[in-house]
Amino acid sequence: MDRSTQASPAHSTSSASSSASAAGPTPPHRLSAIIDALPLTVLTLVLAIWWLGWPGIANSDGEVPPLTQVDAASAEQLEGVFTQAGYFWPSREIPPLALQDLPADLATIAADQRKSLFFRALLPMVLAENERISEQRNRLMNALDANTPTPRHEIVLRRLTQAYGIDGDPLDAQTQAALKDAVDEVPVALALAQAAKESGWGTSRFAIEGNNLFGQWTWTASRGLKPKDRAEDATHYVRVFKNLRQSVRSYMHNLNSHDAYAEFRALRAQARAEGERLSPELMTTGLDRYSERGEAYVEEIQAMIHNNRLHWLVVGAQLVRDSGRLAAQ
Repeated sequence: MDRSTQASPAHSTSSASSSASAAGPTPPHRLSAIIDALPLTVLTLVLAIWWLGWPGIANSDGEVPPLTQVDAASAEQLEGVFTQAGYFWPSREIPPLALQDLPADLATIAADQRKSLFFRALLPMVLAENERISEQRNRLMNALDANTPTPRHEIVLRRLTQAYGIDGDPLDAQTQAALKDAVDEVPVALALAQAAKESGWGTSRFAIEGNNLFGQWTWTASRGLKPKDRAEDATHYVRVFKNLRQSVRSYMHNLNSHDAYAEFRALRAQARAEGERLSPELMTTGLDRYSERGEAYVEEIQAMIHNNRLHWLVVGAQLVRDSGRLAAQ
C-alpha cells in the first residue's frame, strides 16, 4: 500500500492561439481587452462551441482526452457493455470507456472472468492518462528544444514545474532535467499489475467504497476511509476518489512526483536516453518504497506481470477514437 502523502492531481492548461488580422497579429494586451469586452453570453457561447468541438467530449466524462462514461451495477452488466462494444481480453483496439465505479459483486464470479473484467475496465483509463501525460511531455520537449525560450515556453515550464512539485527556477538546467524525468508515461503493464495487487482485483473495500485502486493514503479524515485494522496510534486514512479515473490519475502523478519514487523515474529516464522500451519489470525495481514489504513487494508485482502475460498482452494497445459500435449504444 502506498504510504506517500497525496497531492491533488494537477491539470495542465494549453495556451490559446491569438487571432490574426490583415494588419498583423493582435497584440496580447489588445486581445485581452477584446475578450474582457465580450458580453458574458457571447463568451459562454464561444466556450460551448469549443467544448462541443472536441471529439466526443460533450457525452464524455469531461476529461481530456475524453472517455465515454460507463456505469454497471453488476459484473454481468459490465460484461454486457464490453461485449456490445466488441471489447474482449486481450485486445489491441480499446474502446474509450471510463467505468465510474466497480461492480460490488466481482468477488462472486469466477477468477478468470474477474481478471478479464478488471483489466478491460482499467486499461482505457490507463491509456488515456498516459496520453494526457504524453501531451504534457510533448509541450515540455518543445519548450526545452527552443534555442531562446519564448514567453509561451516559459509559461509551459512554470506550469509543469508547479504541477509536478519541482523546486527551482524553471529556466535552470537542473530543474529542466528534473522535469524531463518527471513528465513521462507509466508502463501500462505495471499500472495494471499494481492495481490488481492493491485492490484485490477490484474486490477490496477501498476499491468498492472509495474507488481507490492503488492503496493510496491520506491524512485528512474528510478525504478518506478509516482502515478497520488501523493501529491505535496511526492517523492515516485510505484515500477516496470520485471515480476510478481519478484514482489512476493520482497514482501516476504520485509515481511522477513523490521523492519515494525517484529511482523509478531515474530508471525510466535512463531507458529513454538509451532508446530502450520502458520495461515494466525493470521499472518495478524502482518501487521498493511503495510498500513496507520492500523487495518482496517488487517481486510480487513482477510475478503478476509475468504470470498474467501483461508484458506483451498490452503491447500496441491503443484507444479507438472513432468507434461506430459505441455510437449505437
